[in-house]
Amino acid sequence: MREQKAQIEIQNFREEIGKDAQQFLEEIKLHNYKTLWTYVVNGILAIWLISQPFLLNYKNAALMKSDIISGVTVILVEIMAFVPRFALLRWGTAAVAFWLLLAPLIFWSPTPTTYLIDTLMACLFIAFAVLIPGLPGRAGIHLSGPDKPPGWSYNPSSWIRRWLGIALALIGFFLSRYLAAHQLGYIPHVWDPFFGDGSDRVTGSALSRSFPISDAGFGAVAYVLEVLIGFMGSRARWRTAPFIVVSFVLLVIPLGATSILLVIMQPVVVGAWCGFCLINAAALLISVPLAVHESIAVGQFLVLAYKQKKNFWPFFWLGGNVLGYEGKDPDRTRWSIRQRWAASYQGISLPWLIILQTVVGVWLMARPNVLPFNIESADCDHWLGAIIVTIAAVATAEVTRTARFVNVIAGVIVFILTLIFSSGSTAILVSGIASAVLLIIASIPKGAIVERYASWDRFIK
Repeated sequence: MREQKAQIEIQNFREEIGKDAQQFLEEIKLHNYKTLWTYVVNGILAIWLISQPFLLNYKNAALMKSDIISGVTVILVEIMAFVPRFALLRWGTAAVAFWLLLAPLIFWSPTPTTYLIDTLMACLFIAFAVLIPGLPGRAGIHLSGPDKPPGWSYNPSSWIRRWLGIALALIGFFLSRYLAAHQLGYIPHVWDPFFGDGSDRVTGSALSRSFPISDAGFGAVAYVLEVLIGFMGSRARWRTAPFIVVSFVLLVIPLGATSILLVIMQPVVVGAWCGFCLINAAALLISVPLAVHESIAVGQFLVLAYKQKKNFWPFFWLGGNVLGYEGKDPDRTRWSIRQRWAASYQGISLPWLIILQTVVGVWLMARPNVLPFNIESADCDHWLGAIIVTIAAVATAEVTRTARFVNVIAGVIVFILTLIFSSGSTAILVSGIASAVLLIIASIPKGAIVERYASWDRFIK
């Protein structure tokens, strides 16, 4: 083990490709030459965007100016990025795309056509500026090295590990867009699969109207960014593009926390449930444990760079390599569908103890609708139930299994609140004590840990 550690040496991007500055510039020029067509496509799309306000009735002068200015900006950025040394300017196109995603929400687009056009153009701009040609500034140079992080039993950045998170984000995107269409006034009614007019009451509530923009529309923006970032980088992006992984995690985790908070507020503030909001929250709870593995691998990679006294920022922005280890993704061409499905959630397990924690959390959220409760105790149940389910979901990832101990504290709180709010009701007292005891018991055992995570193994308690 010591000999292997002695062989580890992280090299920054230019060291890895073994070229001086002039050779590096030649690599960039060659890559730019091969991908010039993407610049042209974005230019054509920008002209299309500029022409739309003159062809359609936007009914909003601010949106008309926004689309024209955005189109002109993209053309200028793409022209300047033709010069290889300015290739990083293509991130400017991505920044314009981000604005296009938000503009219809900020200006409350009167027509769904404008909303659709801006969203579609934003996605295409990002695809042709970042996804298809590769990350700007990287020159398309492949960083040879292992796919799997050293000491890991699988690769958390492999495409088979990403597709499920991308699919869940797509579900969230389409459902959020549907809810946003109601908030923006494009449709008069939102169909709810579980709660009748619950979605209408939630999306049209004073809570939703208190936001300066459509909260469902903002969620759709976050989901589409999650999809696009999910496609960025190679199958070894934990070491070739650490900043992409960090961006992805910083997007998924706050989005998940916000979604859970809004779900809690539905019965507490609005007094109704939104079926599609719950589906989105469930999808996010699955996405968080899927995403956290990559962040652990990136953290280990950057720590090794620090120990080798390397410059942090080149590694963070441009990536590097860990020498002395071999770890290629397996050939899955002959794998069965069942094997591929199992590989897509590798590193995540669902012990019956985690299932029991989830059941207790769901029961607490539903209990005020089953047993007679006062407002204060019902609010406590909704808050605690949602938190318990969230912690259980995070603990399904083996790298964050230790999070389950938070539910021990939650169990103690449930026990105390049961004694305070039972109000002499035997049913409430028994159900509360039983829930607390089951939660505490289910939150102590670790459950089986199947995979290996190098130095992180010692943190899995």
